[in-house]
Amino acid sequence: KSVIQKCTNLPALEPLLEAPPNILKYVVQQFAKVLPSDLNARRAFVQSGGLQKIQEVNAEVGEKLHDYVQEINTLYPPDIVQYYSPNYAETLLKKMDEFNPTG
Repeated sequence: KSVIQKCTNLPALEPLLEAPPNILKYVVQQFAKVLPSDLNARRAFVQSGGLQKIQEVNAEVGEKLHDYVQEINTLYPPDIVQYYSPNYAETLLKKMDEFNPTG
């Protein structure tokens, strides 16, 4: 826990995004602390697949882990967060089915 909380090298923490929930909470918390002040880290987090992994985290509303995921999501435009959400492809297909180009 204390090692994770001192780590500012975010690429070193990314493999831990697949850790068990009791460890994942501290990993996501560290991302939530470091990402707001580093644009390059935010960009790298998206490019490496970290943002997508964060969207796949199963955390209940009210849990600290859920709060940390929400903090990270606020650092990105909503359309980027939505793009990396697990059900985005299904949402697009549903919109396509409902779209009527002829009016």
